[in-house]
Amino acid sequence: MVDFGEPIGHEQGLRRPAVVVSADRLNRSRAGLSIVVPVTRTRRGLPSHVELAPGGTGLHQTSFAKVEDVKSVSQQRFARRLGVVGPDHLLRMTEALKFLLDM
Repeated sequence: MVDFGEPIGHEQGLRRPAVVVSADRLNRSRAGLSIVVPVTRTRRGLPSHVELAPGGTGLHQTSFAKVEDVKSVSQQRFARRLGVVGPDHLLRMTEALKFLLDM
């Protein structure tokens, strides 16, 4: 769970699940930052949304990683760890990010 604070415009905000996608070298650095993808329960059918099933993810219902909202946050915003996403989810998030950045 991450406290994103008050949203502006279409940003995801408030306290919600997120997937940490940054490498351990950043997560463990003195910068105190991590790169995360916020999660929503709203199905919108966008190519930048990656479906996450409940279970090992720690989520209670099917949710969606909103890759278009990827952001760097202070680790002080982290409330607690919910679970783990599998490598297949991370691969789909990588592909969605490549799509968004036209890479």
